[in-house]
Amino acid sequence: MSRKIVTAFSMLFAASSAWAQSPAPASSPAPVPQIATPDPATTSRVISRFGSKRKARAAQAQVAPGERMQEMESTLNGMHALLKKMQASNASSRSKDPVAKANLEMWELLLTHLDKQFHELQVAAASQEDVATRRTALYNQALAKAAAEAAAARQAPPAPSSSAAPQPNPQNP
Repeated sequence: MSRKIVTAFSMLFAASSAWAQSPAPASSPAPVPQIATPDPATTSRVISRFGSKRKARAAQAQVAPGERMQEMESTLNGMHALLKKMQASNASSRSKDPVAKANLEMWELLLTHLDKQFHELQVAAASQEDVATRRTALYNQALAKAAAEAAAARQAPPAPSSSAAPQPNPQNP
């Protein structure tokens, strides 16, 4: 029985290695795709259907960053509560299971890492918000300056140009 199995495996191995080493069949040139002219009515319906789905996905993706941060924070708080519950149940059980201990250590490491990343994300979001606030203030300042210059230009009479060519005096030839 074992000879039959060994023989079958060796034949299978030989066949697969021979198949893997054989040259690839000659590839034929890629066929040129036929370009069909679409029906205008169908095309507009398809485009409008895809456009509405795209707009809906964009609206879902435009969740405020503050809401995402709150959601992440609540998830992390839930994970911390679960870890404390797991630690309490492990402490109350009298068996010293090494797998449970390793599982708790893994959870602690994971939550420590996630807390660190969340803190970095909070710092990045705060700095991004600060940059956006400063940018808005600079834009407002530039707009106010431009408006003041426009108002001053409207009120002041035009200054005579000094680059104008002197006019010849007809009395002095």
